Amino acid sequence: MFSQLVHRYIYLFGLFSLAFGMMVGTVPTSVPQLILAGNWVIEGRFRLKWDRLRRNHLFWLLISVYLVHVAGLFYSNDLDAALHDIRTKLPLIFLPLVFLSALDPDERLLQQVFGFFIAGCVANTLWCLVYSFALHDVEVVRNASRFMSHIRLGLYLNLAIAGCIYYARRGSGAKRIMYWLLPFYFIFSMVALGLASGLANFILLILFFCVVKVFRAPWRTRIAAGACLVLIAIVVLLYVDHVRDGQLQVKNSLVNRPQRVTPGGNSYFHFDTAGQKENGYYVLMNIQPDELRRAWNSDFPADTFSYHPGHNLQRYEVLLRYLSSKGLMKDSLGYAQLNDGDKNYVRNGFTNFRQPGWNFLQRRVYELVNEYDESLNGRGVNGHSFTMRLYFWNATFHAIRRNYLFGSGTGDVQAELDRSYRETASPLSQEWRKRPHNQFLTVTLGLGIFGLLVFLTGIFLPVLLLRKTLHPLYWPFLVLAVVSFLFEDTLETQAGLTFYAFFNTFFLCEAWFRKQRTPAGSQVSH
Repeated sequence: MFSQLVHRYIYLFGLFSLAFGMMVGTVPTSVPQLILAGNWVIEGRFRLKWDRLRRNHLFWLLISVYLVHVAGLFYSNDLDAALHDIRTKLPLIFLPLVFLSALDPDERLLQQVFGFFIAGCVANTLWCLVYSFALHDVEVVRNASRFMSHIRLGLYLNLAIAGCIYYARRGSGAKRIMYWLLPFYFIFSMVALGLASGLANFILLILFFCVVKVFRAPWRTRIAAGACLVLIAIVVLLYVDHVRDGQLQVKNSLVNRPQRVTPGGNSYFHFDTAGQKENGYYVLMNIQPDELRRAWNSDFPADTFSYHPGHNLQRYEVLLRYLSSKGLMKDSLGYAQLNDGDKNYVRNGFTNFRQPGWNFLQRRVYELVNEYDESLNGRGVNGHSFTMRLYFWNATFHAIRRNYLFGSGTGDVQAELDRSYRETASPLSQEWRKRPHNQFLTVTLGLGIFGLLVFLTGIFLPVLLLRKTLHPLYWPFLVLAVVSFLFEDTLETQAGLTFYAFFNTFFLCEAWFRKQRTPAGSQVSH
């Protein structure tokens, strides 16, 4: 219908729009892919495209990851869930189809793609910061990321940091300065938005870079890399240890010793004399619930709490923790020492009087320390991201044993897990009985060991075949992707799937075309 030049421009528009749009929402991610698909169909020349693809081993390796999920349709009991999974994973076959039958990508095109991607990261983080700190007072860490989960955002930002550093070392003038400044902005954004997993991945990338330098660089660089690693480890450990000690180290105080009666003559209750703590003070010790309820209701009559199911017990629990954080007894006298600001903080769900002054990262570390303490003392695990994963994985292994060769089918993962949670008497409540949070385990549960082998082959064999021509930025991407596979069902959400399918396909296609242009035996430079 159009000239090849017009189709090329449409292709580039769709490509750049996708690189930018994947950072700013579902629709901006989907529409560019529809543009690419429509352009591919309207362009025609299907015989030529088929001739290009059928002899291309990379194409078949990449789409094998998708085709093995299609195979799982034929023995899935939940066809609706299976079809939904297949639709979600369409980019795994669609992007290789488009990229490998299009004109050859090169280093210049890759840099342009990364430029739009980095611009999308800036737009995303700017809106998150404005939304969280200027337009609203967002208190929940997980709500700070507006377009995707905070874990996915951390993945994207780390790849953007790697891209900025790579192009800063090769740029000049204002562009070079901009590329050097942007990593600091992205790191600031991760700290401000509390992207703990993103910062962990950032440290992992530094570790990866240092290890590479150790093997390739002169001895001075090796020493510098080793010193950098040691310094990072010390800073992280000291910070976490500081937070842990401040929260969990029991203080020598009258508040931490069981008392008999309140100044008003009422008996104290001691539900746990060695458990939950706030700033080193026991939460479930020295409690007089009737005095607390009367004092609270005198200020907020409509916001009562008691043991009646219709009342707000969560408010009661927050109040106990808040009083404890200030080293106060949980009675009317302790309550009287709270000012109006303290009471508003309690009503807003703050469990620690220091919490309003913390950034999102400090709040996330505080949550993790409390998760550690609760798991250590045998209290509830529901809602605790790290400790719950142990139960996710335990249920998954239990389910895999029933159908270990070919799995339960593409759409039956959740049904099989629900059965395992019941059979293993999991302590997780119904709302927290989720998927494995490990992409390799998810694939094994749905498609068996056979499916896992196909999945691993489709991921890693192209890397082995193209390792000499792969772009340097592919390696930090691969590290990020594999780590995310270990702790998340990355390919089960649009943001995670787009991250993997887009960058993996584009990097590998660029390496494949580079290999075709490179004479045998010559070295490839970047």
